[in-house]
Amino acid sequence: MCILIELEFISKIDFSEIRIKMIEPNFLSYKDFSARVVQKNNLFYRYIFKCYKNEYDNLMNSGLYEELIKKNLLISHIEIAISNNDPGVYKCLFPTQLSFQSYPYEWSFRQWRKVIIAYLTINEIALKYGMILKDATPYNFFLDSNKAILFDTSSFVFFNDNDKWLAYRQFCEMLLGPFVLMRYNGHSWAKLYQSQLQGISLNFISRQLPVKSWFNLTVFLHIHLHAKHIKYFSEVNKYQNLKKGFSIEKIQSMISLLKGTVISWNQPYLFKNYWDKYYEKDIENEAYIKSKQFIIENWLSFTKPLSVLDLGANTGKFSVLASKYSEKIIALEADENCVDEIDRIITPNKISKIFPLVGDLSQPSPAMGVLNKEYLPIFERANSEMVLCLALIHHLYFTNDLNFSFIAEILSKLSFKYLILEFVPKDDRRVKGLSSGKRHRIEGYNYESFVQSHLIFFELMDTKKLDSSNRILFLFKKRYA
Repeated sequence: MCILIELEFISKIDFSEIRIKMIEPNFLSYKDFSARVVQKNNLFYRYIFKCYKNEYDNLMNSGLYEELIKKNLLISHIEIAISNNDPGVYKCLFPTQLSFQSYPYEWSFRQWRKVIIAYLTINEIALKYGMILKDATPYNFFLDSNKAILFDTSSFVFFNDNDKWLAYRQFCEMLLGPFVLMRYNGHSWAKLYQSQLQGISLNFISRQLPVKSWFNLTVFLHIHLHAKHIKYFSEVNKYQNLKKGFSIEKIQSMISLLKGTVISWNQPYLFKNYWDKYYEKDIENEAYIKSKQFIIENWLSFTKPLSVLDLGANTGKFSVLASKYSEKIIALEADENCVDEIDRIITPNKISKIFPLVGDLSQPSPAMGVLNKEYLPIFERANSEMVLCLALIHHLYFTNDLNFSFIAEILSKLSFKYLILEFVPKDDRRVKGLSSGKRHRIEGYNYESFVQSHLIFFELMDTKKLDSSNRILFLFKKRYA
């Protein structure tokens, strides 16, 4: 698991000096009445309130916690001393600190699939210990190299025969429904989640799905039929009086069937894609790519950045290269199929340093949620010591109509020290293709303007012309870094 806080560092923290008073609702954690996540000195803690004592004790003492930790499904923590001035607090936890947190609207199909499988698996295991998850929000998970891991330790509640699955509707609206839309209608439907932070209406999901989806038993029962009876689910009291709960055997069976369906869906509906085979069929030539790898590897070896943001990562070739020299690599790519391809590379190899996510610099993930403080913008989360921006400038310039000044400012906000940038000249066949019909844009696309725009924010350290190509690589250092 990729974390920021190592055990050696934990041992140096004087927990006796920690007196966190912020147990009132906050932007990080305000929906859970049984616990609260707080932040102090850039470290995160979780308070467990006394009203959650029985559930927490069962989680920790029954063997459930150990099994989930062993299977890398739940975040680990240590208990620390708490202040006597907090009578409502039962425990204070210091969890493993996350290295990077992405959000559901930045996930590819394979990443969504991991989260849903992890969620259902956790419930299967928890039921053996008489518990179940009370929430079904994807925001409770973070993505490691080959796993989706739950970090909401206070999400477990007791479950007995004939109890109701409290998180069922939330599961259908926030996890299963968006995934079904991607499965039948393509990757791009995940972007809808950015405007539907509380989940997508089942009526809406049902109306968007094709006729063939009605013949899938899982989709029929949990999306279409559920949507038709949504008015009963909305009228909670009336519906609960009419409907019995589940026996443990029945809910185990239902979760097993759901999990089987999700596992069988290996890919979404696919449209013709260009970029996921870029390096195999469209790269300039072998000499160019070898020269590019050699130069970038030398610069990475020289600068030794702790963190790298690979913009326009494509299938992750240079993200993997950067992982040899850096502790954290964020691979940002606009094409969802490419992000899936990166996931296919890092999952079997367990490259825990690389965090792939779907993102477009011309439409960056903004700050959202309560007062725009609940979900942080990508500019704040992805800010890195080194930014790689390879064969991307001409796309931003011609496709997204961003001039060099805009691009340079964007890159300056994402890098706090170094920048490796590739300039693709006018005579390059890729630029000719992108600039076709954009004569007004091609006039301002030149080497001098490109360099001067970036020198406002960066100092030039080195330049290298790539073999068998007119393309040029630049190594910049942030001014006042």
